[in-house]
Amino acid sequence: VLGYRWAPFINVWTPPAFMVHINNALMVLALWTFGSSMAKGAKVWPATRIRHPQLAGVMIWAVAHLLVNGDLASILLFGGLLAWAAGEVIVINRAAPAWSAPAPAGTATWVRLVVITLVLFAIIAFIHLWLGVSPFPS
Repeated sequence: VLGYRWAPFINVWTPPAFMVHINNALMVLALWTFGSSMAKGAKVWPATRIRHPQLAGVMIWAVAHLLVNGDLASILLFGGLLAWAAGEVIVINRAAPAWSAPAPAGTATWVRLVVITLVLFAIIAFIHLWLGVSPFPS
């Protein structure tokens, strides 16, 4: 992260302002997807449908950040993490191709994940603001 912060700003493309809204929606989805596999036992969608929800969450997070950051350092950081997560999915699937979907969770788990996702989004937004990077439209 320090290398990213210290890197010179080299603009590759300028994201349109509306991308901030798409980024924030994708960030909520990324947190939800990542968290969907965290409950013990039964899982919440999409963990009942996809094999690697945490890696999928990292990929969604990386794409969201690529949409709003058009500088070279961001492309290298977030693009690299996107490539890493996609590569991990391929490697894991080749090493152990068999997978059975977990049982779906009940309503209480869904509600708990909604609350956790929104609280985490708020905390992450606050940290971005504290670091001087606004995750909201100006």
